[in-house]
Amino acid sequence: MQVFDKNYANPRIYTGNVGYEQQIASGWAGYVDFTVSKGVHLTRFTNPNVCCSTADLVSTADVNLGSGPSYTGPAPFPNLGAITDTVSSAKSLYRGATIGVRKRFNNRFQLDANYVWSEDLDDDSNERDPFSFHYYNIYNLAKEYSYSDRDEKHKFNLVTHAELPWKVAVDVRMQAHSAQPYSANPNATGAGPLCSNTEAAHRVQVGLGPGGTNVDCGRNFLRKDNGYFAFNFGAARPFHLGERFQIIPKVEVFNLFNNKNNINTISGSGTPLFDFDGFIRQGVGDPREAQLSVRFQF
Repeated sequence: MQVFDKNYANPRIYTGNVGYEQQIASGWAGYVDFTVSKGVHLTRFTNPNVCCSTADLVSTADVNLGSGPSYTGPAPFPNLGAITDTVSSAKSLYRGATIGVRKRFNNRFQLDANYVWSEDLDDDSNERDPFSFHYYNIYNLAKEYSYSDRDEKHKFNLVTHAELPWKVAVDVRMQAHSAQPYSANPNATGAGPLCSNTEAAHRVQVGLGPGGTNVDCGRNFLRKDNGYFAFNFGAARPFHLGERFQIIPKVEVFNLFNNKNNINTISGSGTPLFDFDGFIRQGVGDPREAQLSVRFQF
């Protein structure tokens, strides 16, 4: 059964940004930028047909499968089963800082490079999936506040263009970002400390805490193996045919160092068909590729 909370409110995002740019040499400028973005009334899907408190919670190992928590208390509506209630109780917070350098085009060369440190937090990243519940305890949703599914701590970008001798134009683009978080590692070996990347096959360590207690490692406490690095470049050389026409052959190489760049390495549902995390692919990313083209310009 699908229902809509009568107090549902549309999401709101409040954003503040400040930046500063300063010339540091002839044609060169350095810049910094700070952004804070606060989201409230974000959509969350819950199952209210449970009872009655945290004391009735039945701990399960992996909350990422989406079936939601179960409780020993009698359900308010036992004949209905799970009820999907669309509520607006989730929240988010993004904080990012950028530092970069920019060179305007002169002396046949331009460049823009920047590094971004960011922290993306929320207590529910599941707004696209109305079919599953990924929280551990509906009576303690505050404990879900952690890194969002989108969090990438470090990003680096570089774009440059140069006009070399013999009329050869070269473009270089480099992009990199660190891995995203997740709440369980199905490839864990079971060795190592609790809640480590090698031990934690599940978010909740059932009976493995002191005295046989359960340990909730928290939401998104691990990192996937989906860090990204790509170095691409292209080179072109125009040949003039009279005053009006040009033939421009160009060679381009993508992912020059053939990095694996894994995509969505851990899937909550096990199949892309029922994943709503924004990915449409799984597995290894694009390999090293090269292409040759010829453009006729007039």
